[in-house]
Amino acid sequence: MSKVLDGINSLSLIEKLDGEDRRFDSMVEATTLLVKKLEEDESLLIAFILTSINQTPNDADIAIQIADECFREVWKSARSIYEDTPFLIYRSMLLDACQQVALKGKRSAYILWNTIADILPFKRFGAERKVFENVFTQWAKESEEFTSLKLLENGKGNRIPFPRKLPTFELSTELEDIHDFQIMYTKLSEDFTSRETLYQNQYHRFEEYKEAINKNIRSNENLKLDTLWWSKALYSHSLNTSYREFEGMVALIIMASDLLSLIENAPPASVSYLLSETVANLTGIDIEDKLTLKEIWTYYSSSADKLPTEISSRLTEALYDSWTFSDFVVMALKGSSISEAEAITKLAIDQDTRISLPNLAQAIFRAESAIWAVRRGNNE
Repeated sequence: MSKVLDGINSLSLIEKLDGEDRRFDSMVEATTLLVKKLEEDESLLIAFILTSINQTPNDADIAIQIADECFREVWKSARSIYEDTPFLIYRSMLLDACQQVALKGKRSAYILWNTIADILPFKRFGAERKVFENVFTQWAKESEEFTSLKLLENGKGNRIPFPRKLPTFELSTELEDIHDFQIMYTKLSEDFTSRETLYQNQYHRFEEYKEAINKNIRSNENLKLDTLWWSKALYSHSLNTSYREFEGMVALIIMASDLLSLIENAPPASVSYLLSETVANLTGIDIEDKLTLKEIWTYYSSSADKLPTEISSRLTEALYDSWTFSDFVVMALKGSSISEAEAITKLAIDQDTRISLPNLAQAIFRAESAIWAVRRGNNE
């Protein structure tokens, strides 16, 4: 089911096939190995997707190295044909593997989409754009569907299935040969009691299902109320103080972290937009003002002491070589030894890129929510 590779091949973007189907088949087979890697380590979804949207990866990139290993495993002489690293092929294989995993569950689509949603507009693509964007569009839709599809649980991880079928009964043939009234009465009573018990059990299953739905509705309503209250109050429940007590660029980090901790399940896209709108209401934040990557790195590199340790401890350092905006900010706050130029290179976007603070908050929130989803998955 290698739709990405098929699409790239149909555009004649895969070089040196020379009409040999076996070479293409080897790419497909190597992609199957990549899928297995993802199934063994879900966090690799983040590495794979960020590398796949990077037009200028390098041989040291962990995702490229894994793709190269898988390619060589199924095609021993591959690198005698492709003397230079075939980055587009590897990027396509990585994206294809991500897509195959996403097709098995919307949760993966949620992780993938929220990892790239906010950095994607700043990426540049070549002729592969149409094939890649078709996948991204699908993930955006599936991600939102996933957030709406709360699990109906009766205890942790125990889904209550919808009771679709009523119990059915076959007419007993035993009664035809019974002529004694008392025996027949006893048999009929037993049969009635048995049927009544089955129907009662089915009724209770319907009641459980109805209660689960009502609980789900109440949870959704509470989510709306909690997030709206949070937005209006501008109050940090974790620090017991107003966000207005902090500089805007520090406050947005705290706000993103607090909001994420308020929500038990994967937050819908509307929550991230609520965050950006709320950040825009902070004193000193101008939605029209956009900062360069250099300005963002410089500020956060010198502002680690302004961020409370309760918040700093929640933030996840960059897992891999390719970064999101969240990785960029967090690594600056953590006092990374990486230089400003190296950090911007890891984003793999134009160094002159500018972004507003409300949009930066949204980007941090979504990327962190993807990481949280991975963590929760590993703990289940």
